[in-house]
Amino acid sequence: MLKKAANQSLKDQTQKLKERLDKKLVEAEDLVKTTGMPGGIPQPPEAVLENLIKECDDHTFWLNFRKAAPMLFCGMVEHNADIKQVRDLSFMEELLKVRSMMGLMANKLGQGDASIDIIEYSMATQMLENKLAVLKSLNTTVEGDSDDRMTFNVQGTNKAVQIDLKKLREAVTFLDNPVEEKQASAEDHMTKVEEIDISKDMSEEEFVEKAVALIGEVKKNENKTLHKDTFIKIFKYTGDFAKLRSKDLKTKAQE
Repeated sequence: MLKKAANQSLKDQTQKLKERLDKKLVEAEDLVKTTGMPGGIPQPPEAVLENLIKECDDHTFWLNFRKAAPMLFCGMVEHNADIKQVRDLSFMEELLKVRSMMGLMANKLGQGDASIDIIEYSMATQMLENKLAVLKSLNTTVEGDSDDRMTFNVQGTNKAVQIDLKKLREAVTFLDNPVEEKQASAEDHMTKVEEIDISKDMSEEEFVEKAVALIGEVKKNENKTLHKDTFIKIFKYTGDFAKLRSKDLKTKAQE
């Protein structure tokens, strides 16, 4: 009876975790599309699951997103009294909450309570660890820093960044009203290519003239290869030009 109940509990926990993963997977796939990254990337082998924690751990450079971003935000709002007050209260509330929640969970685990949802506890622990990492980054100081200067290392490199906070604050404008934010779409990252209507009577010279105008300046990357936008436009209009010539040849053959 107890074994059956335990198996059912594990099944329920596993289903709950799968539903959460499925939901986040959809969000991740949408993000891949909207950032313009190439699709069709092969799945890693299942062998990576044998060392799951290490595989999912943060890459060294990724730590900059968790450390530098909150430090910069705090530096920007330092001289806005209203936001600074909310910031300081939020820091204290989150720190106390992380400490208390970790303490409660540790005590519960130490008691060997059979009612604990170990999967939920694991996910909650990860969330608390992420919060703690941000809180610790906000408590980082470098000798010589002040209200007008901030310095921090760029994780994963041998570089450091020093920021003139006075200039940074001068570059920041606080608006009285919130702005509308939206997730970027895949179309935002697509090269806009205007169609040339080849269904109408158009000579090859007219097509070339219009295509050249639409392509505009031929842009190149630092390695002298064509810039993505330029390449896509040239590729598109070259294909359309071939269709136009094929159409003209068919028309002449029928005459």
